[in-house]
Amino acid sequence: MDIAITAFTIIILMLILKFIMERRAQKSQGKLIDVSIVSEEVKALLTGSKSILYFYTPTCGVCKTQSPIIDKLKEDLIFVGKIDLSANSNTQKEFGILGTPTTAIMQGNKVIEIFVGFKKYNFLKTKFETL
Repeated sequence: MDIAITAFTIIILMLILKFIMERRAQKSQGKLIDVSIVSEEVKALLTGSKSILYFYTPTCGVCKTQSPIIDKLKEDLIFVGKIDLSANSNTQKEFGILGTPTTAIMQGNKVIEIFVGFKKYNFLKTKFETL
């Protein structure tokens, strides 16, 4: 019985944490980003009309599952950039990211929409094409 209560408590806490991360990420929507803190490759993406930025850390288990999907999007859409947050904490602060993986759809240097957690290929591609 104690194990069931502990497991239930952990699940509830994880759901609350995910909710908080998503709410914090939503506050970034519409925000103009200071492009001076990102790499030249990402700056080039942000000069176009729309792009996808994928934020990850190498030690994140879910990121290891999400990365091949992002790589496929990069092949199909071209306008996709990957940012390792373990190497650039300023970017994490600028975008208001609390957890990885996080994916942002950008229009220039403005955050149009941002998603926390694993997202399927079709979901991301459809969102990108319809915004």
